[in-house]
Amino acid sequence: MELEDVFRAFQRPVFAYFLRVVGNRADAEELTQETFVRACTAAIRFRGDSSVKTWVFGIARRVMLEGARGGIFDRPVQVPEGPASSADPDERIDLERAFARLSVGDREALMLVDVLGFEPQEAAKTVGTTSETFRVRLHRARGRLREAYIR
Repeated sequence: MELEDVFRAFQRPVFAYFLRVVGNRADAEELTQETFVRACTAAIRFRGDSSVKTWVFGIARRVMLEGARGGIFDRPVQVPEGPASSADPDERIDLERAFARLSVGDREALMLVDVLGFEPQEAAKTVGTTSETFRVRLHRARGRLREAYIR
């Protein structure tokens, strides 16, 4: 796969990941750009031990964690606006607010599996943990989302 193909295939999912986990559009754009700059630099070392998707999101996660040291998680989470994907716009807004109240780790687990379609094993590899540990994290994140949504 050529780097241009990698960018086309993963630019939107990486941006969506950052937007929902970090919660700020400007930061998400900056982190997305940095991810692909690093992917271009690291492409020569990619051996194919994992899928391209896991590799790109592994880079994205490292970029995000470095951004955390710069205070990106200290900013308030912005609830995304736009057309409602649900039949009931109020329901979507409530869900977005509940999602925004979750911890960064919970938002990340839910984004990777429930939104971006990672298999739990892929997501575990991306975040650098075991499959079992990630499954527990995901289960707990789903429970906390349910609690936050009901409130």
